[in-house]
This record gives sequence, C-alpha cells and structure tokens, in this order.
Amino acid sequence: MPENRKSKNEIVKELVERYRRLLEENLPEEPGTLEEIECITEEIGKEVKKDLESECAGWHGTGYVGSTVLCSCGELARLKNYYNKHVVTLSSELVIQRAYYYCPACGQGFCPLDQKLELDGLSTSIGVRTKIARLAMWIPFEEVSVELGQLLGVHVSKNTVERVAEAIGQTIKRESRDREEFVLSGYADIPKLGPKRLYIGIDGTGVPMRGGTSREAKTGVVYETKEHDGEIRISRPEYLATLERAEVFGERVYAAAFARGVENAREVIVLGDGASWIWRTFRDHYPKAVQILDFFHASEHLNEVARAWYGEGTDKAMRWVKARETDLLSDRAQTVIRSIRSWRPVEEDAIKIRRTNLAYFTRNKNRMRYATFKARGYHIGSGVVESACKTVVGQRLKQSGMHWSEVGAEAILHLRSLLLSQRTADLRPYARAMA
Repeated sequence: MPENRKSKNEIVKELVERYRRLLEENLPEEPGTLEEIECITEEIGKEVKKDLESECAGWHGTGYVGSTVLCSCGELARLKNYYNKHVVTLSSELVIQRAYYYCPACGQGFCPLDQKLELDGLSTSIGVRTKIARLAMWIPFEEVSVELGQLLGVHVSKNTVERVAEAIGQTIKRESRDREEFVLSGYADIPKLGPKRLYIGIDGTGVPMRGGTSREAKTGVVYETKEHDGEIRISRPEYLATLERAEVFGERVYAAAFARGVENAREVIVLGDGASWIWRTFRDHYPKAVQILDFFHASEHLNEVARAWYGEGTDKAMRWVKARETDLLSDRAQTVIRSIRSWRPVEEDAIKIRRTNLAYFTRNKNRMRYATFKARGYHIGSGVVESACKTVVGQRLKQSGMHWSEVGAEAILHLRSLLLSQRTADLRPYARAMA
C-alpha cells in the first residue's frame, strides 16, 4: 500500500520539540564541573544523534514501490511481505522495516530499501565498518569488539569484526591488483614524476599459520629521502606486504614504484638481504638500479663465521668480525673472501658454514661496495624495510598465541599496508564495496 511519508518540515518540528523536552529534563539548574558538563553533553548528544538517525532513516519509508517492481532479470517481482532488519550504526542499533519483493522468474528476492541505505549482510553501517577496519589493523579482533563498545557505544561481536576487517582487506587487495595489472599491461601513462633518488627495499618474515605452520610474508617499501636540519630523513614511505609468490609480489612493488616515478628517477637504489628471490625481482624490474646488500645482514654472516671459527663470544671472534667489517666498509670484500677461504675447518657443520658464506660473499661482493655507496650518499642498510617487517607484519600478525588462516593474514597485510602508507586513507569506498 502507498506510504505516507513525513515532510522535512514535519520532521524538523517533531525533533525540535523532542530536543526541547530532552534539554529541559537533563540540563542541571546550575553549571557543574567540566567533568559533569562533559558527561551531560555526551548523554544528551547520544540521544540527539540516535533520534536524528532514526528519523532520517525512517524518512525513506519501507522502500515500497508498488505491488510489483521490475527485477534485474527483466521480469516482474511481486511484494511478498515486510521484514525488519537490525543495523548497527555509530549512534544506535536501528530496526528498519523493509518491503520484500520476490521474482518467480529468476527465484531471487530483494528489498529496494537495502540499496538506498547501502545495507549489507553483516548488518553494519559503512561508518561502523570503517571504524572496525581501522582498529582491527592495530589490535586483535576480540579487543576491537571491546574497544568499540567502550569508546563509541557500538556493540558488535568478535566474529563480525573479523568478517568486516577481512572483507575490507580483500577489497583493498582486489583493487590494488587491478591497478597493478593496468600498469603491467603497458597502457598506463608514465607519470611525469622524476624523483632524484628512489629507494626500493624488499625483505621477508614468517607469519604463524593455523596448524602450526609458518608462511613467509614478503614485505617491501618504496621511499625517497630529503634533507632536514642537516640530516637525511625518510620521505613518504609506502609499504607493501603479501603471502603470495615472489613474482606476484615483485609486480606489486613495481606498480607502486611506477606510481612514484621510477621510470623517470635519476637514481634507483634497491636494498635487500642475500635471498636470491629478492635479487631476481630487482633484476627483472629495475635492471639499471644500484644494488646494495644490507650491511647488517652482511655483518650477521661475519658473526656466523666467527662463532664457528673462533668460538662464540671469544676475543678472537670479536676482533675478526671488527676487522672484516672494516674491510667491507673500505670496499675490500675480496679481502673478506680470502680470509674465509683461509679457514680450514674439519667438523661437518663448520665446513658447511664456510662453504655457504664463501658463496654468499662471492655472489654479493659487488653489492658490498659500502665505501663507494656511502660516498655517494646512499643508504647501506635496509633498516627501513627491516622496520617494515616489524611494523606491517610483526606488530599485528605475530602477537603471542596468534595463528592465521591464509585469507585472514593476507587481508590484514593489505589493510595494514594501506593504512601505514596513508594514515588518513578513506576506507569508505572499500566498506561500501561490501554492500
């Protein structure tokens, strides 16, 4: 049946009268302390927002558009009944009555009002979904449920938090992949940006998975540097992380670097540890880049040799490491290689360490020209990407007792990558995509 909807003037008149009574009943006779004023303001504000939200939502009516309506399949759907839907918003829990239509031709039912209000199957508003995602990128799902109740009076279950956060993370991933594919297609216009020096760092770290296994989260960062008060500082770091294979991740990092002007950059510096997949990625996408092996990783390998050769914590071991670090910082990687080659271990474990590290330093010696690199003002340490591993992955996905599904970990990695790169990023488009 046709609906008699209130006019704007009628709604305003009713609300003004309601607020007048609310203020008369709740405002104290005398001004109190700031704490008392704050409490009264909060309580009255909650009621005002709740009433206003309810009235505005009700302004739509039930979504009734007649006894029949055209279905998306092209046939007529008929009005079957009216159903209530409970929706958690930032101000209240609304109960919305909706007209429900059923199409016998395609067997599908729908409520026209759902589309108007952008209602989703999780019964949360877009505003609630964005708050859930922002908190879920920092703290466990159960704690998000608690904090939303304490901070905003929004009550959702842990399971709802998990579903919303993962769905938004998956949406971010899909949209990112679409952009990456467009860049890789060759149809994307090369940005006019031409940074003086663009750094690209890649590393990997383990993520605990359900079933007691672990997966490597490949983590990357694209950044520039700028001088401030005589110091060189990191500028505009953009983080990326995924559980996917190296080739896919390499494409994702390249798409981010492409948007930052890598094709026009005067210098491209790539930083990584000794993992072969990292250097394959750099070779494939940045063949002319300056390759630098992180000095900290090189130093770790020196310490491994020293422990096996001279004994852990001994004076000889410490002196050898210090001398070899000096060699590396003086562009004398070949001296380090000769020193390791002079070692003649007899135990099987030590023989393996010698062989592995000889191959490591020989393979990467041209990436260890640290004196030359420092003279040109390059970073010789991948501290930024090391930090990215801790920030993007460790702080959220490696907390005590955590074990992830592949879908869940991947979604949170994409959510964190976006929000750590763009702290003020608008999540509403991703939340809206769930409706």
